[in-house]
Amino acid sequence: MKNKRLIALAGVIILSLASYALGWSTLFTVSSVEVKGTDQFLPQNVRVGEKLARVEPRAVAAKYEKSAFVQDAQVSRNWISGKVTISITTRTPVAIFNNQAIDDSGKAFVLKGNLPAKLPQIQAINVEIAVTAVEFLTSLPDEIRSGLKILKVRSTGAYVLIVDVEGRNVEVRWGFAIDNALKAKVYKALLAQPENAKLKRMDLSAPHAPIVK
Repeated sequence: MKNKRLIALAGVIILSLASYALGWSTLFTVSSVEVKGTDQFLPQNVRVGEKLARVEPRAVAAKYEKSAFVQDAQVSRNWISGKVTISITTRTPVAIFNNQAIDDSGKAFVLKGNLPAKLPQIQAINVEIAVTAVEFLTSLPDEIRSGLKILKVRSTGAYVLIVDVEGRNVEVRWGFAIDNALKAKVYKALLAQPENAKLKRMDLSAPHAPIVK
């Protein structure tokens, strides 16, 4: 009985010492912090000298994920070196609206520095409509999307595209986001016709009766 009490007491002492070492002792502190995956400014949520046991990876990751341009954050601790590594996955912009970037999930965010020059510009009355337009944009086939410079959203909800076709701007009146696959086929067929080599506009709002100019 006495041996059991001694073993239990020893266990409590060991646990207490381990808890102290992890939570209070200078043996396990943050020696360095590395942020990977972005050069954008992020708040310093982990500091050198902080107790390593008090760096809770999920809580730290959640703080970084509050930054609009951060899609995902993963935090790891190295108990031997004391290094904390923060791996950031940033959102990839697919369009620009009023100096805001929008990714393919429809999340609008601000990028520090210069925005990518080759991304299409969305013209809409507000960011909510611009975000909806991104869903339409990402559904377009590569032969249209790769040359898309401007995507206008009319007050009616109809779309107008400005597409770079071999160095010239072609205005494509797409209309509403219906019959998109058919409109894409008609678009490609019209551009392939020799007589349309210099066309500046095409109206695909009624794809069975397209108009070119």
